[in-house]
Amino acid sequence: MVGYFIALLVTKTLAGLPIVFVRIGALSRMLLLRSISSNKKLTQRELDEIYRPENVQYGWEFPSQLLVIVIVFTYAIISPVILPVGVLFFGGSLVVYKKQVLYVYQPVYESGGAMFPSALQRSLFGLVCGQLTLIGYLLTRGLFWQPFSLLPLPIFTVWGMRYFDMHFAEPSKRLSLERAREYDRVSDIRAKSNYNRDEGNQRNGDEVRRSQFTKDSYRQPVLTQDAMVPKNYRRGQNDPLTLECRQKLKELQHYSLMEDPTIEEDTEAQTNEN
Repeated sequence: MVGYFIALLVTKTLAGLPIVFVRIGALSRMLLLRSISSNKKLTQRELDEIYRPENVQYGWEFPSQLLVIVIVFTYAIISPVILPVGVLFFGGSLVVYKKQVLYVYQPVYESGGAMFPSALQRSLFGLVCGQLTLIGYLLTRGLFWQPFSLLPLPIFTVWGMRYFDMHFAEPSKRLSLERAREYDRVSDIRAKSNYNRDEGNQRNGDEVRRSQFTKDSYRQPVLTQDAMVPKNYRRGQNDPLTLECRQKLKELQHYSLMEDPTIEEDTEAQTNEN
């Protein structure tokens, strides 16, 4: 079976990595959209959709790399000839993905390293598969003491997986105690420097954070957004129709505010308070 996996790794190296480098999917999409559309007749939103940035497909790229790790770890014991093929694949992957990440792909979100613990756990799982394969291979050769001496290896590896998850992965999802104490200390220092002479006392950090709290904190984002303004037909180019539409909307919004009785009541109440 190792011959099949060596052929698989050679194919992924000589065919899969060039496909990632050329980006045939994005190239085909671009050629298709350019052939059936005209930039002069498209809106700015449609142009942004055609030339949208491409992000790394982590759900596809991570499993592809982890599959090679598991294959190499498992069959390196039975047939070490797979090791140079694995080195060739990962060497090519380093060149291709480093160039793509630095110059081609544009991040559209930030996960804060949430995928790294999962990738580490799967890599260690591949190491466990290799250790069990080594123990089983030695048993098939009629040996006893050598497999018995290697039996703690997968146990230690599984223990290490749980240790990493408990002491690194889970704590990284929460704010550390040192960072939380530092935030409170900085807030208290800023609060002490803010002396309120009218009340004649100093506000502590809790009161400062309470004063900065707004009613929009727990509202849906769509309910806190301002009124939308029409954009130009082309970015960076003034459009007379867009300017005219903005002026009309401005007049209509001003008229609606003046006609709203709640606005007038709030204005009168604020005047009386002043």
